[in-house]
Amino acid sequence: MKQIKWGILGCGGIAQKFAEALQHTEGATLYAAAARDGKRASAFAHQWGFEKSIQGYRALVSDPEVDIIYIATPHSYHYAHTRLCLEAGKHVLCEKPVTINAGQLDALIELARKKELFMMEAMWTRFLPGIIRVKEMISDGLIGDVVTLDADFGINFPFDAAHRIYNPFLAGGALLDIGIYPLFFALYLFGEPVVLKAHSILNESMIDLTTSIIAQSKSGTICNLQSTTQANTPVKARISGTKGYIELAQWWFTPIDIALHIEGKDEQILAFPPISNGYEYEAMEAVRCLNEGKTESNIMPLSFSMMLMQQMDKIRKMTGITYPDPIESVDIPYGWNEL
Repeated sequence: MKQIKWGILGCGGIAQKFAEALQHTEGATLYAAAARDGKRASAFAHQWGFEKSIQGYRALVSDPEVDIIYIATPHSYHYAHTRLCLEAGKHVLCEKPVTINAGQLDALIELARKKELFMMEAMWTRFLPGIIRVKEMISDGLIGDVVTLDADFGINFPFDAAHRIYNPFLAGGALLDIGIYPLFFALYLFGEPVVLKAHSILNESMIDLTTSIIAQSKSGTICNLQSTTQANTPVKARISGTKGYIELAQWWFTPIDIALHIEGKDEQILAFPPISNGYEYEAMEAVRCLNEGKTESNIMPLSFSMMLMQQMDKIRKMTGITYPDPIESVDIPYGWNEL
């Protein structure tokens, strides 16, 4: 296996988690960490054992030793930063949501394919062994025909106008930040819905504080999906079928225990302890794809990311969630003049 040299673009909280996971990823070399602030990049690189720190993102993508770049900046910058990497000839793993809208994602997919570069959305939950096992249990018919999926994600964020959750220029709100997880789960398990309805509670900036989604799959499963930035909810998921149900414990989108309840049988608890913190699985997939010369993952293909983004676009249109025009732009990437 060829060692893949990783660069980190953005040294915030999510980058910390990914760097920790990279330390436990076979075939991954922690090569360079970049931030606008050189001191911050230096501290991050020292903390996690990167070979070098870099001030500025253009300097990172110009380094010939970098193989792939993990983008860990706020949502509204994903389009510009992914485009910067692709134009420089670098493979990309970009944090979710990969862009703000489907138009931006379509432009990036076209660029990645033109450049013959690997690109993948870092939807870490998709790669967790427990989540994969849930789909297998459903496919095997262990709980019969699936009737409902209930999944929620709610955290009470104290109001702070500068915080990403409340800042429209950082694509704040519940849907893109945490509501994406329940929606992803429904699409992963049951595919594109035939019926989609949503309602949001918006603030004065027209970003959502709470969003409720009902989606019906082709098979007839009803998915009840909730997200809020105003309350601490159970953050659990349950898939109910005609022969039993599967229950995912608190923080269901992370590496947690899964309970299988089949009528007439004792409860089964399935544990899936991670190698590190769970983020290593998406890194492992990127390393595998690059070693095999693939430009796209068959586990998390770009077509799935596009379906997810298109559904969020539909939900935003239904509910009135809007963002400032500059961060929605395809022609002029938001943050491009800051690079």
